[in-house]
Amino acid sequence: MVVSVSSIHESESRGQALLDEVVQHFTDLLEASGATMAMIECALQRSLERSSCERNAARFTELGSILRDCMEVMCLWRRDLEFTDADGGPSELRFSSGSRDFVSLCQKASCRQPAASILRALVDFGAVAVGADGFIRSETPTFILGRASSGGRLATDALLKHLEGFLLCVHRNVRSISGDGKAKFERACTVTVAVELEPIFDQLVRRRGQEFIDSIDEWLERHAHQASPSGEYVELGAGAYFVDFGRRECRGRLVRGKDLEEI
Repeated sequence: MVVSVSSIHESESRGQALLDEVVQHFTDLLEASGATMAMIECALQRSLERSSCERNAARFTELGSILRDCMEVMCLWRRDLEFTDADGGPSELRFSSGSRDFVSLCQKASCRQPAASILRALVDFGAVAVGADGFIRSETPTFILGRASSGGRLATDALLKHLEGFLLCVHRNVRSISGDGKAKFERACTVTVAVELEPIFDQLVRRRGQEFIDSIDEWLERHAHQASPSGEYVELGAGAYFVDFGRRECRGRLVRGKDLEEI
């Protein structure tokens, strides 16, 4: 089966609404940090001026209902022993072979969209690839950002929801200082280390972070269909991310392997 890159329905109205919310939360946090509106306006204007000088190859894309299916397929592909190989990674799959194929994977993930549509979206975003031998191969551990021959793609609704989720948590915790609600879990840490350790740390975060997200996702999935006695529902989740502030001057205690006084 040969799958070509195809366009996905794009809607700027939904993306604009999400973007408005993200910018509003960000502005509120900047104000809470002590920045004046004049400072915020100046920073935004400078950012827009810099951005206008750069061509953005990414396309503004809203996946809507197919987004959930794509994410569930990629997660199940890594977790279910039926679809993993001897090394514990996603197996190469035929689209339809009667058993243990991509169609079966979509069915087991309880996808609402047709398997062919899901595959087109995954290929379009570079999350999977279809080889000349017809086998479908996983290219990424998850599904948010992707590449395409004519430029990058962003799952706009998913990306903005990630940003909004983080900002909402910080926003809530800042407001909780004044007694407005109870703070939620929010933790982060950064330390300046040797640049050679960056790839090691990257792998550590990927492994531990994926384990954390998988455990949270599995818990949420187990309770997703539990009826609410009150008839009310809330969308919940958690996030994990890698932090890199770039090169820094050494201010630690170790220089060339020797303990020195604090600089």
